[in-house]
Amino acid sequence: MTSPSLPENWRTLLAGYVLNDLDAEEVALVDQWLSQYPEVTAELDALQATWNRIPESLPIEPPPPLVRDRILAAVTPAAPAATTPARRWSWGLVGFGLGWAATALALIVVWQENQRLRLALRQTEAVVASFSQPASRLYTLTGTDVEPQASGRLVIDPNDRTALVTTTDLPTLSSREVYRLWAIADGDPIYCGEFNPQQPQDFNQWALPDLACGDVDVQMLITAERSTDPPVPAGDLVMEGQS
Repeated sequence: MTSPSLPENWRTLLAGYVLNDLDAEEVALVDQWLSQYPEVTAELDALQATWNRIPESLPIEPPPPLVRDRILAAVTPAAPAATTPARRWSWGLVGFGLGWAATALALIVVWQENQRLRLALRQTEAVVASFSQPASRLYTLTGTDVEPQASGRLVIDPNDRTALVTTTDLPTLSSREVYRLWAIADGDPIYCGEFNPQQPQDFNQWALPDLACGDVDVQMLITAERSTDPPVPAGDLVMEGQS
């Protein structure tokens, strides 16, 4: 339960605190909250953990086929022609070839890291944009008995009509299944989109199909469903979201 002494924008300031985007007066205010309110400390820990996990969730990109073929050609000696007498390898040429291959492999590592960093930048920009919106609603996701190890964070931006979810230890489903997000209010469950994490720590964002998903007084649930089923919750409840 949130303390009544905290202002409505305390989560927005806390996101700015994590992103190092506050002035000195705002930082002092957040530091004061951290010493007074346990819920602020818990929220900060969750935001910081989510922020730190985003780069770790990025997959390693394979090298382009042309570069890969050049590396393989450098480290795999060609078979001699049938009419050419066999000759002993020159150790100088072998050393040169291996040196070139090592350099090429190092370049591939740098290329992969650049690809990873570019993807991280795009994802970070999306996270910053979502956290920085005053109207954004933040939810802590916890696993149910079906997936007790799963956890995550959900940001609903009603202005941009987007949902952003980061998950940890939520298993990847088969191609015939998806996780679906639902908003529960007084009426029937409202379908709010679907995703399928590909990494132990993953990041997904999509456009909200219904404006009601951004309402204030809703509970967020995630179920595992068959991808061909209509948007009605029928599968296992795997995660619950609390604001």
